[in-house]
Parts: sequence; C-alpha cells; structure tokens
Amino acid sequence: MMLPTPRVVAIDDDSEHLERLTQGLNRYGTACLPIHFTGETAEIPACPHVRVIFADLHLIAGTPGDHAQDFSTIGGLLEDTIKPSGPYFIVLWTMYPDQADGLHAFLKERLQDVPKPFAVQALDKNNHLDHDGSVKSPGSLVKAIGRVVAEQPQIGALLNWEERVLGAAADAVSSIMELAESAAEGMKPGEEVGRLLASLAVAAVGEEHAGEDRFRAVNEGLLPILGDRIASMRSRAADNTLWQDALGEVGTGQGLFQDEAARLNRLLHIAPPDGDGTERGVVIALPEEFSGEAFAETFDLTPEVAAEKQFRCRQPQGDADPFQWVLVQTQAACDYAQTQPGPLPFHLGLRLPASVVRTGTPPAALWRSPCFEHDGQVHFLHVNARFQVSLPGGKARQAPPLFRLREQLLNDLIYQIHGYGARPGIISFRESR
Repeated sequence: MMLPTPRVVAIDDDSEHLERLTQGLNRYGTACLPIHFTGETAEIPACPHVRVIFADLHLIAGTPGDHAQDFSTIGGLLEDTIKPSGPYFIVLWTMYPDQADGLHAFLKERLQDVPKPFAVQALDKNNHLDHDGSVKSPGSLVKAIGRVVAEQPQIGALLNWEERVLGAAADAVSSIMELAESAAEGMKPGEEVGRLLASLAVAAVGEEHAGEDRFRAVNEGLLPILGDRIASMRSRAADNTLWQDALGEVGTGQGLFQDEAARLNRLLHIAPPDGDGTERGVVIALPEEFSGEAFAETFDLTPEVAAEKQFRCRQPQGDADPFQWVLVQTQAACDYAQTQPGPLPFHLGLRLPASVVRTGTPPAALWRSPCFEHDGQVHFLHVNARFQVSLPGGKARQAPPLFRLREQLLNDLIYQIHGYGARPGIISFRESR
C-alpha cells in the first residue's frame, strides 16, 4: 500500500445517507472512507489505523428491536474485517441514539481479537441530516466529533501527537520532492527522486550494501531528516487546552509503582525479537559453548562468583536460579549499517529480578539498565564491560533472540563500555599523616 490507511470510516446500508455523510465530512476537510454495507464483507478493507468509525445501527434487516443482533453485526465487522489496532471510537450514526451505551457495553464484553473502542457516542441523523438527506452543517458535525475526543482528553492528546508526527513525515517527503524538482534538468521528477534516494541509501550503509535491503538503507538515510522535524515540534496555541486537560498539574501525581515503570521502560527501551542474533543490540541466551564448566574457562570466574562480585547479584534462597546469563550484541553503528566483515562483539550480561539485585556501590565496569517488563515479570539487565566474547555471524544467526535493546538504551550501554575502556590511569600520592 503506497498511501496511508484510512483514519475515518463510515459504514451504512443506506447508500444515500452514506454519500451525504462522507460528502459533508470531505467538504470540511476530513477525509472519510465510505463503506456501503450490503452484507458482504469481502470487499471491505482492513483499516488498522482507523480512529473514527461511523456506523449505522441497523446494518442488516432483522427483528425490530433486536439490538443484540445489530450489536453483533458491528462487533463482527470490527473483529473480522476492519481490525482496528486502536485507539478508536465509534460514532453511532443512527436515528436511535439511545442505543450507544448498550453497544459500548456489548463491545467491551464481547470483543476479543481487537482493542475495544474508548467511547461510543451517538449522533442522531435527524439532527444532522436535512429533509433531502444532505448534511445540514459539516462544521457542526465535525465539532460534534471533536466533543467526543474532548471528553477523553488523554486519548485526544495522543491522537494530537499522532497527527503532528504524520505532518512531520509529510513535510519530510515534501522536502525530498522539492529538492528533486529543483535539481531535475532533463530528467523526470520521479527519476530524480530515485537518484536522491539511492544517494541516501549509499550514504547510510555504503555502496556495497545499499542493494541488500533497499528500504532499510533509505530508511537509515531519511531518519535524521524526519527525526529533527519531530524533535523540533512545539506546542500550538490551539492545542494548549487539550494538553492542559490531559496532563493536569504536572508533578502533582503519586508517581509510578515499579511494575508501571517496568512496563513503560519496556515500551521505551525493549523491542520484541524481530530479527536474529546478528541484530545490533539483540540479547541472546549465553550459548552452551560458554556455559557450565566452559564459563570459568572463558571468563576466568565461576558463574557464582561472577554473579555476586562482578554483576551485583545475590544468591537466591533454594535451588532455583531466578537469573539468566545472556550476551548483548554491541557492534558499532557504522559497522552494523554497512555490514562490515568480522566476528560480532558481544558483552556478557545477567538478566535478573529486583529481588536478587545487590545494593551498594557497583564495580566501575558494570552497567545497569532501568527495570523493565519481560515475560510478564520485572527484570533488570546488568552488563559488565570487562567480559566480552566474539561470535562469527553464522553462529550468532543461529541463536534465537530473547529481545533487543532499542537505540537509546543501547547507546547508553555502549557509551559506558567505551568510557570504561578509555578511562585514564595515573599514579598519585596523597597525604597520609
């Protein structure tokens, strides 16, 4: 798909009402995908990024007053066809607005495979359609939608941020197009864009590797262009009230419990395994060749002594091992981007729960992650700069990844490793009497 998936969808079995609704929204500048429901769902596209769904209550003919069947039809469309990834809300576009609460309760209980809508708000067709079926005031209709968001300012703030990011991406694309059009002499704009994208790919990963995964190579080149536009976004006067209502008085809350902080840190810093053991920042289980008796041969310490002295882990009570030895791929960003040859560097780490973390001053070589959630539990990751091994690419590729450190946390780890390795040492004397 070349174009963004729809953000606003309207579903109605009355083609005239559907056409009037979408025309009214479009005239106001709100793009809407109309879906004329005839009972067939094969032609209805999935819309994972939809944010607003207009749905007529009576999409199929049935027993009058049998709203459970009407609710079930809408729920089936959400689960089997539209498949929203959330957040989204439903505007019950109907002449029976009193059924909005019932539909919301039904969907909250029954939906299993897709997120539940954060709101179901009724808009009475009688209030917004004229006698000929046209929308009386598109502006009033859009304002009514805005009031639904205003009732959930926290979600509205997220949607506002999403809209700003989409605008930044559109601005980045426009900048590339403008550059291509200004530079095109005797070339079609499309050909010039291709030349610029190829130059970005080569600059990002090198000429030798630009053709291996062209999307990834161009993405690496475009990220700084987009990243700066997102990083430089500032509050707009029109959005101040929304953000004020969403956050309230900043700093007056009760803070976070550890499990809440762990979930947020997972979102910020821990990525699911989407590649193999060669990915930069990937965390793999310690291979068998370095485990057991081979641990001491490789690292000059037994696992028990290493865990206690070098990785700040208390020995648990009983026989169970609550921690896991891991390796973290710490390749330089430029080497990884350009697929430079050579064995891959890994540093030894210990994934451990808070209950066995030792307090006190850690070794200078030890890097400690913030708490994060993994496999439903709160963990920490401790990595020691002094314990490093190398794996050939083929062997690393065979190791199933546990998770991956996202860029910000990975850069913090690598800075600690390099900073420790580059620390100066001096001989000095101090007064002793």
